[in-house]
Amino acid sequence: MRVKRPLCTALFIWAAVIWLLGRAGIPFFTCSPPKLAGQVKGENILATGIVYQKDVYDTITNLYLKKANLIIQEEQHPTERIKLTMDNKALSGLTEQGDFIAVYGKLEEIPEGANPGQFNERAYYYARNIKWYMEGEEMQLLQRGKNQMLSFQGRVKEKMRGGIQKAFGEEKGGIMEAMILGEKENLGQENKLLFQIMGISHILAISGTHLSVLGWGFYKILLKCQLPIKASCLISAAVMIFYGELTGSQAAAVRAVLMFGVSVGAMLLKRTYDFLSALSLAAVFLLAESPLYLYDSSFLLSFGAVFGLAAVYPVLFPPERKKYRKNLRGKIQRELKNGIFSSLSVWSILLPVTMYFFYEISTWGFLVNLLILPTTGILLVSGLAGGILGLLPVVLPGKAGALPGIILLELYLRGGEIIQELPASLWITGRPELWQCAVYYGMLAGTLWIKKIRTDRKVSGKWTQMVQVIVLGVGIVLLFIRFPEGELKVTFLDVGQGDCACIQKGRESCYLIDGGSSSVSKAGQYRILPFLKEQGIRKVDGIFLSHMDEDHINGILELLEMTAKRETGLKIQRIFLSRSRETEETQQRIKEAGEKAGCEVLYIGRGDRIRDGKLEMTCLSPKNENMESNEGSQVIWAEMEEFSMLFTGDVEGRGEEELLALCRETNIQCDILKVAHHGSKNSTSEEFLDIVSPQAAVISCGRNNLYGHPHQELMERLKKKGIFVFETKNRGAISAVWKKEKIQVSFQY
Repeated sequence: MRVKRPLCTALFIWAAVIWLLGRAGIPFFTCSPPKLAGQVKGENILATGIVYQKDVYDTITNLYLKKANLIIQEEQHPTERIKLTMDNKALSGLTEQGDFIAVYGKLEEIPEGANPGQFNERAYYYARNIKWYMEGEEMQLLQRGKNQMLSFQGRVKEKMRGGIQKAFGEEKGGIMEAMILGEKENLGQENKLLFQIMGISHILAISGTHLSVLGWGFYKILLKCQLPIKASCLISAAVMIFYGELTGSQAAAVRAVLMFGVSVGAMLLKRTYDFLSALSLAAVFLLAESPLYLYDSSFLLSFGAVFGLAAVYPVLFPPERKKYRKNLRGKIQRELKNGIFSSLSVWSILLPVTMYFFYEISTWGFLVNLLILPTTGILLVSGLAGGILGLLPVVLPGKAGALPGIILLELYLRGGEIIQELPASLWITGRPELWQCAVYYGMLAGTLWIKKIRTDRKVSGKWTQMVQVIVLGVGIVLLFIRFPEGELKVTFLDVGQGDCACIQKGRESCYLIDGGSSSVSKAGQYRILPFLKEQGIRKVDGIFLSHMDEDHINGILELLEMTAKRETGLKIQRIFLSRSRETEETQQRIKEAGEKAGCEVLYIGRGDRIRDGKLEMTCLSPKNENMESNEGSQVIWAEMEEFSMLFTGDVEGRGEEELLALCRETNIQCDILKVAHHGSKNSTSEEFLDIVSPQAAVISCGRNNLYGHPHQELMERLKKKGIFVFETKNRGAISAVWKKEKIQVSFQY
């Protein structure tokens, strides 16, 4: 009998409406900044609000405010939530959840991702109704515990954190805080990476699994205590709601609470519980509150996983008549088979989502999940028991409750270290195009439809099954194909006050020129590496380092360190340096880091050439190793057929004079010039521009930098020559593609 599910239909219609209204530019359905931005952007103002979340770090504290008001020229402007950052020294007393506060500081728009692949802060926070960043200077407590429920939840959370730390210790306590309370301040980057490599990062987030274990476990305990079914249901639902709010009301938690509520309601009313309808109701509820969840990875992963179990599993793996033995062996066989089928069902839905948002997959994740998922229930119960018993003045009960969890976490971490040493533990896939994801899901839907029809009609056929497998296999292969944008592509990344350019020759090879920043922390980890992964780049053929200033090399050092520690699937083959007596010590540091990462370190000077098919890169400078660091910058002239680019590092003074003479003698010109020294007035002279005659110039510098880059005198020289000028601080990443003898330039924003 065909089951009608109007809520599923309503969900698809609502999702389509959200997408169409977003495409139409309706503000509520887009990431457009609030209209108030023009009046207060970058200005110091007064704001008030209730603290609903507090994250404490070594030097700063992040306070999240709801029911916020911006007070501008003595007028109140209600706004949505605000993320407030305060220096710990400036905090006046102890501010806790539920407090009503006033704060004076600078209001800022939440930035978009400045580069392809970079984390989009605006999209993430807008989906959670947080519309402003604020750098607080002064704060005043207006009313302690104005929201009593939030205050109570905050006290419970702090007590639980103390109990967990007491029972589990510092390292494992940080992991359990993330799993039980959603607090990740003490998780540790190394542990987070190990869970990512194993493909089990999902257990570090508050998910439906957590709440299901808690809700149904608590319900069974109440029944065993002889409470009536109705009372057990209502109390369990109340506990679920409280725990969901305690852990931050994340999308997965809200979904689990709503679905649990629907299940309990169906039980009390003696109605049939439909899994897909309950899932659709939860999705409609969340998307009605915040339409931007439609584009949020955590929302899609949470609902996608459950959808895979509810819709794919029963069709792809229908129930069998085969009966397993009731002994231990039969139980293990049954559970193993169910685990494999469940993982495949979830994986079939989440693969495109994972690739689209994270650009890499754990190659061993499928097998690891088969082993670890059956133990997560034990881990959660142990975590709760350890946290609660850890509140007792005696240490032993908490340690006893935490013991199973400690053993399991130790096995997880040691297993992660072993997997980290295996080849290709993380596989960089790149981001598939939306049409590739759509085609894959279309093929999956078609396969499931045919499978269901044949199952209903009890028709079998090996050829049909083979065709289904082939179709699904083609869809999966299609997801991994990356089509080149052109014959040659160069991207000037926005790394703040610094330099980084990436040259890609089709899908064949990739070269980086510099990579560092003096204004952005960990530019290598959070800007350069995400870009490379998003582009599907697993191997960098060479890195050219113009000179040894930190704003040109510190990001590259991060990449080398991560590669050496196997924290990324990226491989780096060569590093090209130019000798400089002034910076020998720093060059030695680069050389040692490169050797640890398995790189070949080569030294190049004027006249040296690197050929890669039709792409040729010539070193024009330095002529000798006795120059000052900036003057002796490595200058690379890259050309392919009729297209050429000139990368000038920070060359100036005597170095630019020698470069100018060489370009005049050899008639070197370029289509695109990477302006030297971030647009300093002391480089890129008018005579130099006359000789190299670029059509376009790119200036890599940070917003509101301390040096005033790009300098007005330089901008006037470029304007006078009629050169198109693009600045990373205004445009984000700047890409130029050479295709069919034409140059196509695009920007991040």
